[in-house]
Amino acid sequence: MMLCITTLCAHAQHVVTGTVKDIAGEPVIGANILVKGTTNNGTITDIDGNFSLEAPLGGVLEVSFIGYVKQEVSIGGNRHINIVLVEDATTLDDVVVIGYGTTKKSDLTASVASVKGDVIAASASTSITDALQGKVPGMDIQASRYEGDDRGIRIRGSRSLNASNTPLVIVDGVPASLDVVNMNEVASIEVLKDASSAAIYGSRGANGVIIITTKRGKTGKTTVSYDAFYGISKPHFMDMMQGEKFVQMRRDSYKMANDLWEQEVSDEKIFSNEELQMIRNGEYYDWQDLVFRDGSTQKHNLSVSSGNEKTKFSLSFAYEKDKGYNQNSEAKKLYFTSTIDHKLTSWLDLGATMRLRKRNSSGFATYGQALFYGTPLSKPYDENGDLIMYPNPQESSVSILADYVDGQYANDTENTSVNMVFSANVHPLRNLSLHSNFGYTYSDTKKGFFYGSESFQANGGLNRSGKSGQNSYMMTWNNTLTYDNTFNEHHITLDAITEIQNYQYDDMSAEGKNLDVEQLLYHNLGTNTENQKIGSGYSNWALASFMGRVRYDYQGKYLANISVRSDGSSRLARGNQWATFFSGGLAWRIAEEPFMKDIKWISNLKLRYAYGTVGNQAIDPYSTLAGLGSYGYQFGEGGKGIYAYRPDKLVNKKLSWEITHTNNIGLDFGLFNNRLSGYIEFYDTRTKDLLMQRSIPLTTGFSRIWQNIGKTQNRGIELSLSGILVDTKDIQWDMNLNMSVNENKIISLTNDQDDISNKWFIGKPINVIYDYEKAGIWQTNEAAEAAKYGCKPGDVKIRDLKPDGQITADDKKILGSTDPKYIVSLGSSFKWKNLDFSFNISSRWDYVFYDDAYGWHVILTGTRWVPDVNYWTPDNPSNDYPRADATWADHRELCGYMKGDYIKMQDMTLGYDFHSLLKRYIPVSKARFYVQLRNAFYLYRAAKEDVIPESPSIELTVPKSINFGVNLTF
Repeated sequence: MMLCITTLCAHAQHVVTGTVKDIAGEPVIGANILVKGTTNNGTITDIDGNFSLEAPLGGVLEVSFIGYVKQEVSIGGNRHINIVLVEDATTLDDVVVIGYGTTKKSDLTASVASVKGDVIAASASTSITDALQGKVPGMDIQASRYEGDDRGIRIRGSRSLNASNTPLVIVDGVPASLDVVNMNEVASIEVLKDASSAAIYGSRGANGVIIITTKRGKTGKTTVSYDAFYGISKPHFMDMMQGEKFVQMRRDSYKMANDLWEQEVSDEKIFSNEELQMIRNGEYYDWQDLVFRDGSTQKHNLSVSSGNEKTKFSLSFAYEKDKGYNQNSEAKKLYFTSTIDHKLTSWLDLGATMRLRKRNSSGFATYGQALFYGTPLSKPYDENGDLIMYPNPQESSVSILADYVDGQYANDTENTSVNMVFSANVHPLRNLSLHSNFGYTYSDTKKGFFYGSESFQANGGLNRSGKSGQNSYMMTWNNTLTYDNTFNEHHITLDAITEIQNYQYDDMSAEGKNLDVEQLLYHNLGTNTENQKIGSGYSNWALASFMGRVRYDYQGKYLANISVRSDGSSRLARGNQWATFFSGGLAWRIAEEPFMKDIKWISNLKLRYAYGTVGNQAIDPYSTLAGLGSYGYQFGEGGKGIYAYRPDKLVNKKLSWEITHTNNIGLDFGLFNNRLSGYIEFYDTRTKDLLMQRSIPLTTGFSRIWQNIGKTQNRGIELSLSGILVDTKDIQWDMNLNMSVNENKIISLTNDQDDISNKWFIGKPINVIYDYEKAGIWQTNEAAEAAKYGCKPGDVKIRDLKPDGQITADDKKILGSTDPKYIVSLGSSFKWKNLDFSFNISSRWDYVFYDDAYGWHVILTGTRWVPDVNYWTPDNPSNDYPRADATWADHRELCGYMKGDYIKMQDMTLGYDFHSLLKRYIPVSKARFYVQLRNAFYLYRAAKEDVIPESPSIELTVPKSINFGVNLTF
């Protein structure tokens, strides 16, 4: 009887309360509390770290949270328990995603950079590319100019002359694009920069690899998050010549053209009566204000996640709307993402991810030189408010504003993309696992356009309309068998990997002119009666791959990594379809050596070296096949034309991949208990067998053939520094600095000769500006010397480099590279209690660019609008721009070359978390409101004329924006 009573007392349930804090005394929010021996008797800590649950006195609580050592706490006879969690050193050693697997950051032998998801989500932007700008040393990114702008990413420079230099993107284990991922879903981004880290991707990894891992459900209570922002963007265009100065320029042009500079000339001889009246009234028009506007961007993201020991899930919905600075442009995007992970048995885990993105855009257009047709004296509307179709009589062009008339212009795009990934993790034995991924991505794009008969596009001609459609799919299946074991002081991981891919692309188009009923836009193309055209295309390729990798460490100090991959591609001819790529790396964790133990200020020190080869699938699917082309022929006296086919492409079955070899040396370090940490890297990358066209004798029936010929080299240095300046209970302040230097050059070309037509020069960078050098403007006192060169005062003076008294092609020179040699970024974040402030500064150095608005478009005749330039006159002996005249100045394009160096305040953010004030009323764990300035201002610009170096253009710019946002978590 007594035994029974004792047993009942031991198992009686009592309410046990407590708090969970870290060693700094801060509450641990969301820590898991579970009564040991049960699966459903548990809870999590609240916003203050408190918990309450029923538990038997004498029982044991299991307490766990990510980043901390799991603890077992005996209840004994206590009804209130205070628990302190200690940080887990192994967790703090970040796990990074590498190709087909993961590893601890401390075990890396190659060059891999990691960016956390919260860094990406902190950007009030709809572009992952923009959020990455300045975050990774060696990665060159320029800010987006408009929604959907794809300006490309370069990792450690350009390698190829004719093939893509864009890195491979992997999302959750399978190839995809950045566009399919909602920014708020990103958990981490890893960038594989050298050939050793990217070699596991073989023929696809030559330009580096960007690996995105997305968020998934976690064990614990249901979490609901809402993140949103609304931003107003203001385009920054060039300073154009305003009314009064434009009028004076036109006077100067007339006087110079008619040799009347020293004479007074009446305005009645220069301007029309209507223009004279406008001048008297000061009635001038700014066509930039008429064509462009302030834009806006908004985004709303709602996510839900939860899970238990068996099943975890997450759902997210996002809506984005962008109103562009072009008057007609607008884009909307919808995202839906769901993930589920289920532990089916003790040895089998299943996972699935589904992403759906739908994007609709309309109205975007570019107008080029037509933007200069509207001058300050070009009246856009008449007295009744009706559009003046030809506002500038001196330019036979319909007004750009005609596209803004209802029913006259349509340019619509609709894209639907689906990305699905299914995974299985099998653990048949203790040290053996199999991970399988199957990915399927489908994209369908429909485009339609209509240019009415009174639109700018039709320019007074027949209306035009058309539709096109493209769809593609990519299927990927990869399997990774991993053996991982530790014995004595040895740790070895063996990976055997297989992968197959298949890609298919299909497109069609139809268009025509003279639609009978314009209200139909592009929806009834069969009624077009003129210039009907139909087109279609198709391509398909497949890739099979086999890989092996060995990762080994001894005593946690000496590390080695070896991998090999063989790829077989359907793009190539038999006998050249397979290529094999090798890589290897070694690392020494010096800080773990006994002789380093007494050097307390060194927390981490690791030396590493890696070598690897990768390829570039630069070849179109049917490049190794001969081709036929359709050509017109005339026969007989009447000259009747017919179309017939003849060979137009010579086959080369020996075409192969471009191959890249990289040597990389790195030093990772951490000082003062890792309050200062970072790495420095040295690399040398050489790419051979570049795809180039070689000239062949015309007697073959062809003029050129594709071959693997050229070589390029990139070498450089990268530095990353992170510093924790202050870390107390109330104040946290850190800074990070990223720097990279990249020298790029061509080593060899066809016949080992420069290719001047493509501006490729042996020993020089791949992308250069090659032209005459502007020495100034010929002045009045240089008239005799100018005449020797066929010039006169006011003309552009070209430097005679030979010198031989004449300007020829031999006087051209390389003015500089269009790729920056130096890239530097600086970021900092500061937090005081619930207040936070951060900024990011980016810069690019030692490069040049061309702005045609200050070059070719400087037409100082008075018939077109021009930038506000300091042009030459006898009374204003400028050396900046040529004279105003009735003719277009020769070599004016030389005025548009500028240095691109800049330092930009990329973003500034101020936020405050109100959760401590609101948690008494609503169950909120985060309630942060913030304001963020993006592309805020330039701290320095080498470019003249207030030009935006990231987008030197009259119509495409990098707008600055102010954004107001909120982050809520329940």
